[in-house]
Amino acid sequence: MSESVIKEKRTKEIVIKVCLSLASCAMAAFCSFYIIVLSGLFPSLQELWVTSAMTTMTHQWCATYFINYETISDIMTRTYVDDSGYETSANLVNTKSSGGFEHYFSIFSLKADFFEKEKQYINEGYDKLEDGIFTKEVTGPTWHGYLMLVSDPSRVSITDTSRQFVMGETVVKMVENAGGVAGVNAGGFADGPNYDSHGEIPSGLLIKNNEVIYPKNDTGQSYNVIGLNSDDVLVLGRMTMQQAKNNNIRDCITFNPYLIVNGETIIKSGNGGWGIAPRTAIGQRQTGEIVFLVIDGRQVGYSIGVDLKVLQDTLYDEGCINAAMCDGGSSTVMVYNGEFVNKPSLGHERYINNCWVVK
Repeated sequence: MSESVIKEKRTKEIVIKVCLSLASCAMAAFCSFYIIVLSGLFPSLQELWVTSAMTTMTHQWCATYFINYETISDIMTRTYVDDSGYETSANLVNTKSSGGFEHYFSIFSLKADFFEKEKQYINEGYDKLEDGIFTKEVTGPTWHGYLMLVSDPSRVSITDTSRQFVMGETVVKMVENAGGVAGVNAGGFADGPNYDSHGEIPSGLLIKNNEVIYPKNDTGQSYNVIGLNSDDVLVLGRMTMQQAKNNNIRDCITFNPYLIVNGETIIKSGNGGWGIAPRTAIGQRQTGEIVFLVIDGRQVGYSIGVDLKVLQDTLYDEGCINAAMCDGGSSTVMVYNGEFVNKPSLGHERYINNCWVVK
């Protein structure tokens, strides 16, 4: 037998051994995964797997392919966050002490108080980006995120795509169009069957600068409102379009669930039933400051994302007395001066319908 034939035979043997070894490892990994997660032997892990899969548009098969419908339905029903019946009390928030520039600089005697507020934010670990806007990194064992504090809530509003009902835009573009300096993704939008929406159709009630953008006709339907009223107070509650107008809501989106209402956390036990993913949320302190929170996800080794309990508790620890989750996943992004503050899960922005903008 020639030397070349011997080498070829040995190479084939090595390839076969490597393939068998890889197949064995794959089988062992699947069996372990099945026993630990899919079988229900460890209920909390199965719950986390199911809720993470079922609250996405394209990865629900990760649950439905392996786990029966009854089990999935039970998990989703049992972990559902019921925020119905919760609504904010506007008189709990004092926006007059929040650091509005007109308020402070038009009254000389209060200038010192303004700078004391700034010192307070820095002592809390925030870095100053510019007058009235501060950021801070927040981390956990498997996640990484950013807080943005805006001292004057009157600077915060909703803006939307300039091609509403035709095409969405990126947050960077919408903030630029609105003449803003910072922004965070806001409400949801109708997505395509293959996760292929271009963000052209908003979901739920959308109000911008006192104008109802969507829907065009009031059908009397109630929406989970996350909005700012004419007093710059973050308002949370179920409202029809007319009720939103009656409550002087100047800017709002629709999303759920609420996380903190009137100082009370909504998720009392469990993880909130939405699994782990990139997240975006908005909150307000009793002294009026708006706090945005984005947590990156789907990036192993950097940040895999968080459940709603972590999202809620992070904002609660920041002193928010009212807070709600906004759209998340690949929509999660925070920008300042045209640059990303965070690391979007896709590595870039997707087209969405609307965002919170800081003027």
